[in-house]
Amino acid sequence: MIDAAAVLAQTIRVVIALVLAFVAAGVFLAFGLFQAWTGDAHPAEIGAAVGAGLVGASVIGGLSFVPALIAVLFSEMLRLRGIVFHLAAGGLIALALWVMQDAGGQAAGVQSAPSGLPRGSLVVLAAGFVGGFVYWLLAGRQAGCWRMKTPSSRDTSDPSE
Repeated sequence: MIDAAAVLAQTIRVVIALVLAFVAAGVFLAFGLFQAWTGDAHPAEIGAAVGAGLVGASVIGGLSFVPALIAVLFSEMLRLRGIVFHLAAGGLIALALWVMQDAGGQAAGVQSAPSGLPRGSLVVLAAGFVGGFVYWLLAGRQAGCWRMKTPSSRDTSDPSE
């Protein structure tokens, strides 16, 4: 059975959570790039980092929307509510997109790091973890809540028997 009101509520939570996850990942990357959150940072530097984070969030959202939507559907159908799944999905999506863009750079003759991964892979992986955590915090913990439990005909929890 499916509860229609719960489907609508979860859909709204998913949309808001995805947008905020993209924003969190973008702001994380921007602050890592600008290193603007030091004690002696000028307010303009912090503003530039936030602005770059918002622009970065739109790019991140555009590139990772389809893989993130597949992960969300997978999570909802299987009721995967654990933080590990959402962190892993966010990190893998971010890293896969990062490695794919580096493959295009290698075709143009750009060198990668000696380990085989492109430079900045750990930062991108961490940004994916941040996005996955924000999504889990807002919507992932209730994944599959719209599916009603069907009463089992073999329920043995009745203590009167």
